[in-house]
Amino acid sequence: MIRSLKVSHFALIEDLEITFDDGLTALTGETGAGKTIILESLHLLFGKRSDQTMIRYGEQKAVVIGEFELTTYQQELLGLNQFITVRRDVDASGRHQMKINDETVTLNKLREIMLTLGDIHQQNDSMTLFDKSYYLSFIDQVDQHKIDEILNAYLIKRSNYIDKKSEFTKLKNKKQESVEKQSFLEYQIKELDAYQLIPDEKQNLEEELNKLKNYDKIMNQFHEAYEYLDGEAHQIDHIYEAALSLEKIKDIDQAYHDMFDRLSSSYYEIDDVKSILYQQIENLDFDQEHFNFMQQRHYDLEKIEQKYQKDINDLIDYTHEIKKELLMITDFDQYLKEAQKEVDDAFDKAFEVGLKLSNLRKKLAKKLASEMIEELKDLDLDKSIFDIIFDPIDKLETQLLESGLDQVEFMISLNEGEPVKPLAKVASGGERARFMFALKSVYAKANRLSMLVLDEIDIGISGRTAAKVAQKMKDLSKNMQLIVITHLPQVAAKADHHYGIHKIKENQRMVTHINRLDMNERIEMIALMLSDEKLSHFAIEQAKMLLNH
Repeated sequence: MIRSLKVSHFALIEDLEITFDDGLTALTGETGAGKTIILESLHLLFGKRSDQTMIRYGEQKAVVIGEFELTTYQQELLGLNQFITVRRDVDASGRHQMKINDETVTLNKLREIMLTLGDIHQQNDSMTLFDKSYYLSFIDQVDQHKIDEILNAYLIKRSNYIDKKSEFTKLKNKKQESVEKQSFLEYQIKELDAYQLIPDEKQNLEEELNKLKNYDKIMNQFHEAYEYLDGEAHQIDHIYEAALSLEKIKDIDQAYHDMFDRLSSSYYEIDDVKSILYQQIENLDFDQEHFNFMQQRHYDLEKIEQKYQKDINDLIDYTHEIKKELLMITDFDQYLKEAQKEVDDAFDKAFEVGLKLSNLRKKLAKKLASEMIEELKDLDLDKSIFDIIFDPIDKLETQLLESGLDQVEFMISLNEGEPVKPLAKVASGGERARFMFALKSVYAKANRLSMLVLDEIDIGISGRTAAKVAQKMKDLSKNMQLIVITHLPQVAAKADHHYGIHKIKENQRMVTHINRLDMNERIEMIALMLSDEKLSHFAIEQAKMLLNH
């Protein structure tokens, strides 16, 4: 739950600080006073995108800071301490900075953490009840963790299916183009196969040709080196004799031992080189015919490289590719058949996971419908019938949608004796508001939220119903912090804490202020809400009665 909110240079707010307590808190004020701006600042802390247009004119940066208290469950779930500070900076240059306890976090991380703490309802959220595409999300919220686990697996399978389907489509489109290339590919394969290309052949040829071109020089230098090592002076034998001399004293001092090792190693290394030189002299030969063959082969390889603008290794790979392409042309139907099977297999795997998702949703939908009926009873809709209808799933016709396989309809009867009909067609504005309030209540309880913010969710409600909605908010606030922006005097009167929001002119500019109201100020505020902003004795007495009820 939120404990304090500090806002600086944000829209009409210059500098504002609010402390929040447990229970039900009401925010009231005239239209345009700045209630929505305070809600927007809260939204920033919950990860909503913003831009520099919200920065107060003449300032370079807007700052919103909230201090939150976590329940034991939230601490264990998030691995955080009991109290956290969330800060959001919006820079005039367009840069945004988000911090939790002075540690910079991403927007997605901020949302992930804050949505575990609470939820914010906006006025236009009720419009989603007109759009069936949102209904699945309401069901999923009953157990979002389990849903996400299966939904993520489904999305991976679905992505694989889409890739396979795309490949299959490209393959079909390529058929005609490939058929036209058949004779050209056959010619290239015949030409390249004739060269009998070997990996790294040209490089090896160049090395061998370089040796043969320098045959006389190499042989002369080999003889010269060998004679030096095998001359009359017997330098190698001298090294060996020196090593034998040091061997007799090597155990006296480590330094003597090291010199002995080095001389011994030198002797054997030089003797080994001498043997290798001898073998090279014996084996090195110059074959003019072979030399001519290699020169011609090297010339042919250079020619084919230039023609195809590829080196030998790439040409070998290219030959494999065009052979495969030619095979595809000559046996295209088989390729298509195999590709279609891959598409079908990918669909089946995604469909299987989609069914698991659908079965879970149907269980959650029953739970949601049951809990919604109970919630609606407390909101003066005690005769309501609510059911969630899933469209049948036909494997042959079902599309793998991003949301899954399901299409649902919310069916409701709000009056006794009336048949159930689609929610979007039968619910009035006040009924939709109460339905949304019931949804938010179920969601908050299911996810063990510690705070719920409602922006005029009671719009379109009056009379006895308003009193029931107010009582429902009061009851809900016993288990979580409830902050409501309201125009209903019944709700304001039920609040444990009441803030008045107003704007005044300061230094030729309008500035939003918020004040915690004492009892007399609450009586005046509620009386104004009852009497259309013109106080009357009756309104004052009504306000007192509501507050004392």
